[in-house]
Amino acid sequence: MNTCIPPQRYEFSSEDVDFIVSRFRQILEQRAFLTMGRYCEEFEKAFAAYVGCRYAVAVSSGTAALEAIFRALDVRGWDVIVPTNTFAATVFAVIAAGGRPVFADCCDDLTIDPEDVKRRLTARTKAVVTVHIGGLVSPRTRELLEFCKAKGLYLVEDAAHAHGSMLDGRHAGTFGIAAAFSFFPTKVMTTGEGGMVVTDDDKIAEKVRILRDQGKVPGKGNYHEEFGYNWRMTEVAALMGLAQLRRLEEFVVRRRQIARIYDEGLEGANGVRPLRVPPEVRHNYYKYVVFVDGIDREALRHRLLNEYGISLSGYVYELPCHEQPVFRPYAQTRLPVAEDLCRRHVCLPIYYSLTDEQARYVGSSVAECVAALRSGRLD
Repeated sequence: MNTCIPPQRYEFSSEDVDFIVSRFRQILEQRAFLTMGRYCEEFEKAFAAYVGCRYAVAVSSGTAALEAIFRALDVRGWDVIVPTNTFAATVFAVIAAGGRPVFADCCDDLTIDPEDVKRRLTARTKAVVTVHIGGLVSPRTRELLEFCKAKGLYLVEDAAHAHGSMLDGRHAGTFGIAAAFSFFPTKVMTTGEGGMVVTDDDKIAEKVRILRDQGKVPGKGNYHEEFGYNWRMTEVAALMGLAQLRRLEEFVVRRRQIARIYDEGLEGANGVRPLRVPPEVRHNYYKYVVFVDGIDREALRHRLLNEYGISLSGYVYELPCHEQPVFRPYAQTRLPVAEDLCRRHVCLPIYYSLTDEQARYVGSSVAECVAALRSGRLD
């Protein structure tokens, strides 16, 4: 197959483009407010209804959403247990909010291990963060939620990957006290830049609204009682969000179809093990994760790109946070499961417009390359 398959593509149909452009033209022509206006409010309401929560508050990024949650929970001076296998922004947000990150190991599904969370608990622990890595809401979320309830801890969901993902028919974002979503261009739905806080808690929702608008007290003009930020979402971003949200179910269905093709193509392949997804989980397949054994995965990445025209997607993640130089002051111990799994997985390209033929080609190429590398063949 003479082709070039990129790692990711976002999807805006011609109808989506018309929806966004025509309404943004009206905003410009009417000299309407460009930030946090009608469409931002409409997007918030639609997203809350989709997830199944009382409130959704739009912000400028997933990182802003996380920090706003931690500040609303007032983690200053407290420990927050975070998975070492996450993007650095999860940890940055804890630190920026004045908390101290405590790293915990992961399970075989790459999500935080509740048993290790229990080992990290101290009198200074205030919150626990679960990250739905690659879009997987782990069944062990139930155990983590029960533990947090029993100990009086806040459970925060980093749902940056998990738009449309579910566990037991329940959407990501509805398990903890609050959740943060990201709409970065690589995500299952995108607004370019942008994020969303979802919660059922009145006080958290109100606090996040204040924080995102420079800490201004509602109804009092430029009156500030606390330190805030410019975390506002623009109207054009909200328009993109509305267009993408209308098609989110369609996106998830297609990604799951591609995942089934990969499952079939990699079945029985030596040295290749796709991440197992339990039946009670609806995975959105933001990432299709494959564990590879007995090979140099960078050699695999290089060979797939240069000989097959296939670009692998980004890792989740290649280096756990406790091994990142920036977090050295917070790293106290080895976390062996994360260290192992982070070093031997890859993510296959997966997006709405990938065809069945391309997916079969990717699956067979990965199996072929892994077999060749394991045997030492270079031809």
